[in-house]
Amino acid sequence: MPDERISNHLEAKISPVDRTSPLPAWAQVERDLRAVMDQGLEAGLQLPTENDLSRMYKVSRITIRQALSALADLGYVERRQGMGTFVAERPRLVQHDFGLLVPWRDRFRAAGETATSVHIKDAAAESEPYEVSRELQTGERGTERLHLKRLHIVNEHPIGLTDSWLAGKAAEALQGRELVDGSVSKSLEAEGVVPDQVDHFLEVRSVNSAETALLETVIDAQVFVVWSISRQSGALVETARTVWLGSRVRFHYSTKTLGRNHKGPR
Repeated sequence: MPDERISNHLEAKISPVDRTSPLPAWAQVERDLRAVMDQGLEAGLQLPTENDLSRMYKVSRITIRQALSALADLGYVERRQGMGTFVAERPRLVQHDFGLLVPWRDRFRAAGETATSVHIKDAAAESEPYEVSRELQTGERGTERLHLKRLHIVNEHPIGLTDSWLAGKAAEALQGRELVDGSVSKSLEAEGVVPDQVDHFLEVRSVNSAETALLETVIDAQVFVVWSISRQSGALVETARTVWLGSRVRFHYSTKTLGRNHKGPR
């Protein structure tokens, strides 16, 4: 039987369904329960019954069932026939370093993880988005690009998606070629194209419908979006957009202090 303390905890934390929202009721319940679990529900705890959750959220059991099914697909809960729904043991977050000096696949493989990037060869060609093209120099905009799309997977779970738009020598080098290890950077390095300047931009947003399907996530999932612009000797090599799934990835950076007598900016 569900622990009454869990029911009391949920009742204190849940947010009511917004009937005016364009987000379906089941998705609001799924998002709310996911947030509560992220805030500290231990694996193995039994959630309230569908009837109790229906009463708490003031929605139908069908709505609750849809929400729990979505949570099960994401690995947040485990549904046991005849027993109920339990908080699942979720995989730890994949950690990226802000510096990105070592290819992420190599770091995870060195730690004993399986990490791959799959080149989606049948992906429809996309135009370079305005969000990154506005950061380019005038002469770099509107020139011909080669578009490539890769899906990043760690331990059989999709964690990210990268679109690259290659220019000049880079586009010529990789046109129609197989990517080395699913990596654009490794493939370019093999062709002697190595950027000497890369600018990164980081933002946060919700997934779009195409990303939802490829990343196997829910319709309102949050993602980190890293835009990058690479150049070699001043010539544009690549613009890229990598979408990292917020529920599976976190970013890390470290700093070195100069000692307590340092009088620099605080």
